[in-house]
Amino acid sequence: MVCGRLGSMRAMRKQGGFTLIELIVVIAILAVLMGISSPLLFSYMNSGDVVKCRANIDQLAKLGIKYGQDMATRNLLPTSGMADDEDTPAMKESDGWWLSLAQELDSTVLPIDRQHKMKVATIFHCPGDHRATVNDGTLMEATERSVSYVSWTDGSEDEHNPNSQIRTVGKKHLDMIPWLSDGNPEKGKSVTSLHDFKRMVVPAIGRHRNTIMVAYASGVVQQFEVEDDEEVNASKLFLKINPEKRIPTKKRKKRGK
Repeated sequence: MVCGRLGSMRAMRKQGGFTLIELIVVIAILAVLMGISSPLLFSYMNSGDVVKCRANIDQLAKLGIKYGQDMATRNLLPTSGMADDEDTPAMKESDGWWLSLAQELDSTVLPIDRQHKMKVATIFHCPGDHRATVNDGTLMEATERSVSYVSWTDGSEDEHNPNSQIRTVGKKHLDMIPWLSDGNPEKGKSVTSLHDFKRMVVPAIGRHRNTIMVAYASGVVQQFEVEDDEEVNASKLFLKINPEKRIPTKKRKKRGK
């Protein structure tokens, strides 16, 4: 009888919990599963950001075409640093290209004075851009931190202003002239050189797994997969996005001048 009871107690102890070795094995298995699933989950979430970002910039490209078809702005695409055609106490066009495009939308609230910011739809914000907190489906204040895209320009509207608008009339290769891309905008400035590209566009490469969205002057949007070496070699990526080398680079002054 005593032996029977001891055997029953041992059996109950074994059924009552895991041994240390069993716990270590379970923890190890969980760690392996997490290591496998985390990159897949991150990739899935990241791919959603890429899709949303491309949809945003595609819609902005369509707004740009609409903007250029207006009688007052015929054959022009807005940029940062464009002429101040709307220099009023409430707004100034050169502050950002988004001011021009936003007015093509119904969901835009213009500021009452310079102290307030224009409120625009969240299509101007990439979900992978965490410089500012933006609630999807609402209006956001348009600032250099909330707007996730930068303007490029070939300066074709005004030869004396390198940040002037892009004139699209009479050009055969509009699909090779970059106009908007992922980036960190700066007040009154567009991408006009490799130096600008390094400062305004390269920091945005990591938003969605080394993918850059670019809208061209034709309205076509292209998606560039950035290789690791291209992130370091900015000039290589710059030429891939801008194959015609249409953006002027800063010329060195000749000696003696």
